[in-house]
Amino acid sequence: MAEWGALLRRCPGSPDRGFKSLPLRHTFASFLVLLAVLIPATQVSAAPCTKQHTVKANDSWTRLAARFNVPLKSLLSMNAANTATPLFIGDRVCISNQPVVTPPDTLFSRREVVAIIRDVWPDDLEETALFVARRESNFIPAVVGGKSDCCLGLFQIYWSVHRSWLERTGVTEPSQLLDPRLNAQAALALYRRNGNSWRPWWTSSWRP
Repeated sequence: MAEWGALLRRCPGSPDRGFKSLPLRHTFASFLVLLAVLIPATQVSAAPCTKQHTVKANDSWTRLAARFNVPLKSLLSMNAANTATPLFIGDRVCISNQPVVTPPDTLFSRREVVAIIRDVWPDDLEETALFVARRESNFIPAVVGGKSDCCLGLFQIYWSVHRSWLERTGVTEPSQLLDPRLNAQAALALYRRNGNSWRPWWTSSWRP
C-alpha cells in the first residue's frame, strides 16, 4: 500500500506518456489518404468514336488532321495520343466523335419550308429569318454543313455549342434539328437568347 501511495505522489494527474498524439497536420493528411482509398475517383468517359480511318502509308497525325479537317489537338485527344505516338499501317484511328445525324424520312418542299418559317417567326422578323435561312441552307431542312459537320438544318444550328440549352427545350438529339419546324423554333430561341440579336448569323458583310 505504501508503494502505491508513493507512486501516486510522484505522478499526480500526469498524462499517460505511453501515447504520443500526432500533430494535427499529420492527422489531417492521414484522413485525406484514407478518403482517397475509400472513395473511388469519378471517371469522365470520352464521347464515343463515330468515324474511324484505317492508317495507310505516309499517314501522320498532322496529315490526318488536315485531311479530315479536324484540329490536331482534338484528333490527339480522341485517340489518347500525342504527336510522338507512332502510327502503323492498318491501325484504326478515330477521326470524329460527333453524333451520327440521321436524315428525316419526311421531305419538305421549298414552299412548305417558307410557310413553316413564317409561322414560327414573328411577323416583324420573318423576312429577315427567311433571308438567313436561304443563305444558310437554301431552304433545305436536312443540310449538314460547317467545319466537321457541326451545323444543322435550315438555320445551321451549331449543335455542340448550343446542346446544353437545346436539351432543356426537348431537342436531345442532333437529328431533331433536321426537322424544319424544330430548327426554326431553335433559331428563334437562339435569337432571343442573344438579346433579340442576329449575332449568331453575322458575317463580315451582313449585320442588320
